[in-house]
Amino acid sequence: MSGSWRHVSASVAGTSHLRDGRPCQDASVCVTLLDDERRELLVAAVSDGAGSAAHSDVGSALACSLFVDELRALLETGGSVADVTPDFARDWLRRFAAEIAVRAEAMESTPRELACTLLAAAVSEDRAVFLQVGDGAIVFATEEEPGALDVAVWPQQGEYANVTFFATDPSAADRISHRVVEQRVDRLAVFSDGLQMLALSFADQSAFQPFFEPLFGTLEGASEEAVAELGEPLEAFLGSPRVNARTDDDKSLILASRRWQRETGEGAARRRQEAEAAGP
Repeated sequence: MSGSWRHVSASVAGTSHLRDGRPCQDASVCVTLLDDERRELLVAAVSDGAGSAAHSDVGSALACSLFVDELRALLETGGSVADVTPDFARDWLRRFAAEIAVRAEAMESTPRELACTLLAAAVSEDRAVFLQVGDGAIVFATEEEPGALDVAVWPQQGEYANVTFFATDPSAADRISHRVVEQRVDRLAVFSDGLQMLALSFADQSAFQPFFEPLFGTLEGASEEAVAELGEPLEAFLGSPRVNARTDDDKSLILASRRWQRETGEGAARRRQEAEAAGP
């Protein structure tokens, strides 16, 4: 945690991977960076490695770490979230593909064996940019509409069920979705497709608010000291029988909020009580 944002993230192996002795092929990273004027930029990335790819855990970890590195370099050279344009995203994907090719060759493998999706968010004081190749989703709320949760980009799916696109595909630069929100985003959730059936309402293509409210409530209602310890209970929730009954896939979830700054006094106490009663 840093500055005005609170955030917590976890990636947990699905039961199907545990049965087969495979590692978790998801990766997630969330950090706050500072530009040259000491203004914060929240950067969050989730990547889901293809289950059929032998080294997709390597690909997903690279996708997250290299995206954060790219945003850090952008800020260090005087850039801002306004520079995260569609051209920026396509150029980064091409560089990412080149890095994947180098890594695959070093592993005596092929880029297809490192296949992974990408969901990424860059959020400044009054502007947010969302990027996505593949399934999973990014959900956010704004200060202007605090009671609403918006899905930034609906999960990308291929011609058949359970088929998606990958950031490692040669066509990824043509498939990437790019969305700009010129408002103050104060709640953010980024998650891989292992949580889609719990977190999204497919009937009307919306976020399923009962899934998110207890989670945000826990993050926003925790004491400052407790926030740093929330990773372990989030991992426990993602690996719980309650969640595993709905999905056997790997699961990643990033939660971030700066709404907690307005939660003081009786309001904060009430939110904590509601969050504790609901669980995650």
